[in-house]
Amino acid sequence: MTAIGIVAPPAGACDVVGVGVNAIDHLCTVETFPTFDSKQTLAGYDCQPGGQVATALVALQRWGHRTRYIGTFGDGPAGALARGSLADEGIDVASAVVRIGVANQMAVILVDRASGERTILMHRAPALALRVDELDRARVTSGRVLHVDGYDADAAHAAATWARAAGIPVVVDVDTGVERVERLLALTDAVILSREFACALTGATDADAALAGLAAMTNAPLVAVTLGADGVVARTAAGTVRAPGFPVGAVDTTGAGDVFRAGFIHGLLAGWSLERTLAFANAAAALKCTVAGGRPGIPTVAAAEALSRMRGDVR
Repeated sequence: MTAIGIVAPPAGACDVVGVGVNAIDHLCTVETFPTFDSKQTLAGYDCQPGGQVATALVALQRWGHRTRYIGTFGDGPAGALARGSLADEGIDVASAVVRIGVANQMAVILVDRASGERTILMHRAPALALRVDELDRARVTSGRVLHVDGYDADAAHAAATWARAAGIPVVVDVDTGVERVERLLALTDAVILSREFACALTGATDADAALAGLAAMTNAPLVAVTLGADGVVARTAAGTVRAPGFPVGAVDTTGAGDVFRAGFIHGLLAGWSLERTLAFANAAAALKCTVAGGRPGIPTVAAAEALSRMRGDVR
């Protein structure tokens, strides 16, 4: 993506460093959304490791990249499961912190069986917050790309500042609940937000207006708004690029945004054009939605590339 001003260094101790959250997801599939003071039987249930940055790193590791996770885990069984799930994938977790006497982050995810859309109820103990003094600058800047979610605002800001100084592109996955988000976005090279959050942040009523607001707010080389099944719209100095989504039989949208960002980073590391990168990211996210859970549905590179080329207009 040299043409739009985002260039990953040619080498590093690893390819992608992720600073952010992990979680244990309790996936509850429902026939209808619960009403107040009601009781119903779940149509399905599973317990899986998740988290925005953590799941993106799993995708990138499976796609052949070397990754490092920096974050916090609780010290109970859930924390051990979350940490082990990353280590088992081959992700370097040596820089992560285990909080003694603190429960790991968790989420209850209600998945609508008919549409695959989900509602997330999450809990993260304040004690899980990663502190700046727990970061090792050399490890934060050891990759070719830094990916952050901003939940630990000061740590994310410090990491992005160090990456910027080292010439390492910063990609973010921020959403509601992130404090001082504008400060982090000002240090970001690829600002990729959901339509709902982008509109809420900028006060816009549609994706195009939100793009304009993000461009003015951040001065990032790339600002993009994901549109769910409709794909993504992105803006650079050269203009606006629209990449339509790929229709699939959606089972669960959990993790689709995480996988989309992993797809974007994959294209950045590969030196692809923006158009090819967005098509691949859309395809990877769409295929993920055909399987319940954030990580089980991560597709292979070959499968995502095959779907991304179906229209014949991506090179």
